Amino acid sequence: MFMSESKEKRIKKLKKKHIWPSIVGLVVILCIFCAVMISALGLSGMDIVQGKLADSSRTSVKIAELFADYDLGAEEKVEQTVLSHIDILEEIEAVSVVDMDRMPVWASNGEYPAIDETITIEFLSELMEEEIRVILTEDAEQVFFIEDGELAVNERILKELFSVSEWRAATPFTQLKLWLVVPVNGLEVMVLNNVSLYHQDFLMMGICVLLCGILIGIFVIYYLISIISMVSSVRKTAKIIYTDMVTGGDNWLLFIRKGTNLLKKNGRARRKYAMVHLEMRKYRSFCTCFGVNKGQELIEKFYVALKKEMERKEVIAHQENAEFGLLLVYTDKAQLEERIQRLENVLSAVLPGMKVYFGVGVYFVQPGEYDVEQLYNNAMIACEMLGEEAENKTAFFDVEMNNQKLWERKVEDDMDHALANREFQVYLQPKISTSEEVLGGAEALVRWIHPTEGFIPPNRFIPIFEKNGFILKLDDYMLEEIARIQAEWLAEGRKLVPISVNVSRAHFTREDLAEHICAIVDKYQVPHSMIELELTESAFFDDKKVLLNTVQKLRIAGFPVSMDDFGAGYSSLNSLKELQIDVLKIDADFFRGADVEERGLLIVSEVIDLAKKLNMKIVAEGIESREQVDFLTEQECDLIQGYFYSKPMPVAEFAQKYGE
Repeated sequence: MFMSESKEKRIKKLKKKHIWPSIVGLVVILCIFCAVMISALGLSGMDIVQGKLADSSRTSVKIAELFADYDLGAEEKVEQTVLSHIDILEEIEAVSVVDMDRMPVWASNGEYPAIDETITIEFLSELMEEEIRVILTEDAEQVFFIEDGELAVNERILKELFSVSEWRAATPFTQLKLWLVVPVNGLEVMVLNNVSLYHQDFLMMGICVLLCGILIGIFVIYYLISIISMVSSVRKTAKIIYTDMVTGGDNWLLFIRKGTNLLKKNGRARRKYAMVHLEMRKYRSFCTCFGVNKGQELIEKFYVALKKEMERKEVIAHQENAEFGLLLVYTDKAQLEERIQRLENVLSAVLPGMKVYFGVGVYFVQPGEYDVEQLYNNAMIACEMLGEEAENKTAFFDVEMNNQKLWERKVEDDMDHALANREFQVYLQPKISTSEEVLGGAEALVRWIHPTEGFIPPNRFIPIFEKNGFILKLDDYMLEEIARIQAEWLAEGRKLVPISVNVSRAHFTREDLAEHICAIVDKYQVPHSMIELELTESAFFDDKKVLLNTVQKLRIAGFPVSMDDFGAGYSSLNSLKELQIDVLKIDADFFRGADVEERGLLIVSEVIDLAKKLNMKIVAEGIESREQVDFLTEQECDLIQGYFYSKPMPVAEFAQKYGE
């Protein structure tokens, strides 16, 4: 399973979706909120204290104004008035008066503070429109205090204000005591103010703080839920990314990741690893018989069974269909083979009573190799070399397998260019009539003359073309070449003989094949009877309806149709019954082997007799001896093809040898 670079980058980006930015953002927001709240508390608290101080200042000024007539003989009256005010006003504790020379004049309690230690409070002076000086008392630590003429707040105590468990309305939680100095008529009137702060003074501010706290709490909870949801989403996404939809276990992406990590951590090769490709043979046939759902259930059971057999530092994943990748630890080849056999037995036990077969490809991982996909590809190459035999087999990757794959790659890279440059050459092998031993026909065979590789025999490229579908283009090319050659010979006045051209079974997937063939041949106006169309009997086991319909159309159009390789392994008398053909080619295998003198020749004799009764011509191919020729002549075989008469030859040589 190849993963594109762009897809891999998107997955990595998704996996690395961090939650740290969200957490940092939450911390920053909380810090900003706390700072804002503390500042707001301080400012609001100072506004309250400033209001209290302003009230005390007004009261102090009014008391000071009582001393305006003090030196006019109204001393006793003023003193009594001031004392009555002190008794009534809780915020006024004492009043002291000195003259301009700082000499004592009168004091309600006999105290005269040191007037030299006065300071000026700006906002009070601005409020009263005259200089109001203050003498600070040495009291306990206060929530609010005056420093350098400015009102300041003790944030620590202010925070404690809102952490008390019980608020009492009658008892102040703090007091700010200070002397306000007011100059009146040559006197310095000093009024001792006790600015008391009560909890209820901060009630509204407390409610606002509480509401803000609730809001920020809701916000924090929502933010935390979002972060938790993000974490959960990332985990769920990662689980989806790395979960196989069929088995529910690790998928191929996680196999690559885990496998790469294991191999990289095994730097000194403390363990020996083998990459294994294991596949169930004929899985598609199983799905055809029991259904796709049953097939997927079987894959899941296989995965569970294999997972139980995995040891520490080993990984497994479902690849596709009934194929699995395993990265196994092993000690030596014999031990690994025994373990693979044990795994096959475990899988066979999943389907008791049903015989299943497995193909296994193995690649021994070398130190320093970390590309899991390439390693697995090597194991797959080894398994592909086993073919499709219905039996348990294990193949170990070697260099020759890789060379074969490289060759296939080269063939596929060059094939289109070769077709365009006419590197595929037509060779003709004659078919000799047994009655007169004269030319009765020929078979068109393809040879590849490569500019660098030279002569390439068909067995080195035809199987590759059949697998990748290029055989369709090559067959059309060969058909057109034969039609062109026949047209040239016809124009030269030569006597034409039927030339057979192979039609691969892959063509019979199209319903308009007959029309397609006619269109190619009719471009050269060659008689259809001079081009024989060969098909293998294996085509009968594809879409039978399309095959029968196409053959009927071709025969109506005048093309003789032959069945090639009769007796090569797929032979069925039923195919002869249903498929109306003109020529039957007997496979050369009938003439080889120890029993050729008895059973083989008997079968050939009977096949020829049967074909004659069905009005078919008989062509025997692969004939290499005079004895075989004599036997076939005696059996009234129509045509003989083989090395006894001639190997395939280029068209020019064929025309020179058999031209008339």
